[in-house]
Amino acid sequence: MESYLRLIYNLTRPAFVLIPLAYFLIGGLSTLASPMLFSLNLFWFFRQLVKFLTFTFTLSPHSLISYLAVFLASLSGCNVNTYADSRGSDKYACLKDYSNPIVEGAASPRNVFHLSVTSAVLSVIVGFAVSYFLALIIILGHFFSLTYSYKPRLKGKAPLDLVWNTVGLATLPFIAGYMVYLESPEGLSFSTIMLSIIYDALYSSEIRFNYLLVAYMTGKSFPLNFFLGSNLIGAAFYTLTAALDYEADKSSGLATLAVSLGKKRCLLLGIILCLIGGVSLFNVMLLNAQIALGFSSLLLTFVWALMNPIRERLWSSVKIIALFLLVCFSSEVIMFLI
Repeated sequence: MESYLRLIYNLTRPAFVLIPLAYFLIGGLSTLASPMLFSLNLFWFFRQLVKFLTFTFTLSPHSLISYLAVFLASLSGCNVNTYADSRGSDKYACLKDYSNPIVEGAASPRNVFHLSVTSAVLSVIVGFAVSYFLALIIILGHFFSLTYSYKPRLKGKAPLDLVWNTVGLATLPFIAGYMVYLESPEGLSFSTIMLSIIYDALYSSEIRFNYLLVAYMTGKSFPLNFFLGSNLIGAAFYTLTAALDYEADKSSGLATLAVSLGKKRCLLLGIILCLIGGVSLFNVMLLNAQIALGFSSLLLTFVWALMNPIRERLWSSVKIIALFLLVCFSSEVIMFLI
């Protein structure tokens, strides 16, 4: 039983799969978390409306099908990476943070290949059940997955490894979530009009806001601050994982970002990307303590890892970041429900 659960864990790699799902939700709900709308948090009715919109969107059949499509696409990408790495860096499994089931002998290359192809085809089919745009994003995601992990294996061609990883795991899921939200009943068709009317009523002045203009600002306009901030932080997190795999990638001849720059310069780049992302989210952090705490913990952990980038500390840094983000997310949910 234990070996079976271990096989499932190594085939799915939950962190790998959860990151795109998280960015999908961030993209979908970023409109409701804009700095302008955060300013309405003091009003009880506004908070109740946002709760209603959030729960009805995240638990709607439309969204649940979207989650399945994103999960299947992520599962496929995970196993493309597993299949490709089994012939390279994962031969040095003792130097990595997970065990490749092919290298361990727990799964055959053929079975992993079939799992990847099957989940890829299903992800596109399920994507089409939601919208043509989601299916297109998923197909594009498979392109980035194949070119990153398999051929031409951009994973070993810095800085394209950083760009491809960020686009595949953060950028595309964010855009997909944003578009799915706008196409949902809770999106542009309802929430933006309602929120804009409330904003217009509460913040009326001699020059009154046109609620159609506010509707455009809150719903139709792209949440650029969240997009830039979250993607830059996602890119920063990749530098940490690249540094973690430094020994294994170097032993297999992969010229990843960490191998090309060295651990310390790779982590320093991560800190710079994190700081730029923080600037993009500065207005939001001023209004939301949980987001500010999460960002601060990420930045401090990066600095701690940079001081002594041995593998044990880097692996501990990944765990610390995951724990802090979980705490911040949980506190955000609790505050949201109060």
